[in-house]
Amino acid sequence: MENSVKTRIKPPKAKKNNAIKMTVGERSFNVVNGIFLIILCLIMVYPFWYVLVLSFNTGSDAASGPLWLWPREWTLKNYEYVLGYEALQVAFRTTLLRVVTGPFLTVGVCMMAAFSLSKRNLPGRRWIAFLMILPTFFGGSIISTYIVYAKLGLMNNFLVYIVPGCFQFFNMVIMRTFIEGIPIDIEESAMLDGAGYFRIFFQFTLPLCLPIIACFGFFSVCNHWLDLQTNLLYVTDRSLQTLQYVLYQVINSSEAAFFIDAGASAETVAASLEAANKNAIPTPEVVKMTVMVVVTFPILMVYPFFQKYFIKGMLVGAVKA
Repeated sequence: MENSVKTRIKPPKAKKNNAIKMTVGERSFNVVNGIFLIILCLIMVYPFWYVLVLSFNTGSDAASGPLWLWPREWTLKNYEYVLGYEALQVAFRTTLLRVVTGPFLTVGVCMMAAFSLSKRNLPGRRWIAFLMILPTFFGGSIISTYIVYAKLGLMNNFLVYIVPGCFQFFNMVIMRTFIEGIPIDIEESAMLDGAGYFRIFFQFTLPLCLPIIACFGFFSVCNHWLDLQTNLLYVTDRSLQTLQYVLYQVINSSEAAFFIDAGASAETVAASLEAANKNAIPTPEVVKMTVMVVVTFPILMVYPFFQKYFIKGMLVGAVKA
């Protein structure tokens, strides 16, 4: 008989976790800090939620008592009424056209200026940069700006929305810093193959600068979408009004009859007033909240998709500056 002795290999004991244990004070601080941040987030988010809730509630019910977390009487007539307003439709088209053309021109001009100033062999490079930075320290007053726009024919002109802000020195500096971080070997290799500066800019520099382009492109979109001053000071034509100006008018109006066009016929005005008396038209407070949602929430919904470009683009430009 063969007596075989089976040796059992014991598995190695798991090493104890050497992580540093948190003290009672540190745990208490984390708990208090977390609760504080949650409360702070709720304070910041709740006003937007309140506006959204009120826009989906009937006006008569909203006037009977305050709303807190949820609409008591759901309705979509508020949005049907607001979106059917002709001036809001015109303002939406104007703002959309401005948001599409303005950032494209702004980013294009700043990128070309940044690419040019990133070349150390550019004649008069320092003087050009000095002349560009002067307007950031010495700006004109509203009166002088108004006179210049009037002389240039920009009053009641769509170009007043996009031409004056097509170049921004701060954006150009960050873009130039980003371009200077691109390896020079790429440009030298392209030049050896016979590429000129235009081909290098469009085929090599722009694709490598997509993070910084997306970052400042969205900044420009926000500026154009939220701008009120330009329309308020330099545009009186109703066909060129923007969404922010319409929102400004609605907020300052205390009557729902504001949504009756000034050029409407007597029959249209009479029918609108009759509908208002029958409570077919939402209350002014509900109209204001609905317009806020229509004007503000689209840009809020787009922001999360560009957040990663903010972090990557801005940090690279700031660290290398």
